[in-house]
Amino acid sequence: MAFFYGYVILVFGSIGVLFSIPGQTVGVSVFTDPVKDALGLTRNQFSNAYLIGTLLSAFFVTKAGRLFDKFGARYVAFFATFFLAVSLIIFSFAEGISDVLKLFLNTKSWFIPFVLLCVLFFLVRFCGQGVLTMASRNMVMMWFDKNRGKVNSISSITVSLGFSSSPILFNYLIDEKGWEVSWQILAVCLFIFSFLILQFYRNKPEDFGLIPDGFLSKKKTKKRT
Repeated sequence: MAFFYGYVILVFGSIGVLFSIPGQTVGVSVFTDPVKDALGLTRNQFSNAYLIGTLLSAFFVTKAGRLFDKFGARYVAFFATFFLAVSLIIFSFAEGISDVLKLFLNTKSWFIPFVLLCVLFFLVRFCGQGVLTMASRNMVMMWFDKNRGKVNSISSITVSLGFSSSPILFNYLIDEKGWEVSWQILAVCLFIFSFLILQFYRNKPEDFGLIPDGFLSKKKTKKRT
């Protein structure tokens, strides 16, 4: 029996969800104290900026679903990962950007870094927690039907382990490199993974003469007989 490519999809789709961690609450929360202190915000102001960014991303994720239907998981996940990396790069310079804006506007108001964080949180939440997660999970589900429950449980266990251990890794990076460099390191990893997406992500089995779970489609079989 030929190897079913859906299992490659399962592996890389699960990795794709793991790579969304910088845009997930479990990933952002580790950076709360160093970022809010660097930008001169209170914990309440930081949390409100995160709330606003999350609500805005939730509004636009529904529109991103249409892009998934039109262009498929491969390209949607690629651009989501790529722009998540770009967002983290910008986030790593948030303190400098805030200082420049304050100087330009001739103000020391907390409102400047607050608005900046709202925009940045929108970007990382939309690209990571929203689009990348949605595209990766939906892609895996399209490749399985009868085994969908089993595959989903395997993916969920892997993702849960990754989510629960990620704060340890992020804390280590922050302690060793600082929060700015930590985000830059994560961005480089995302850039690399974005090109792996182009290599290994595939939209649906029907595009390759297969049906979910790996059997040859009836139309394809009839053509060969």
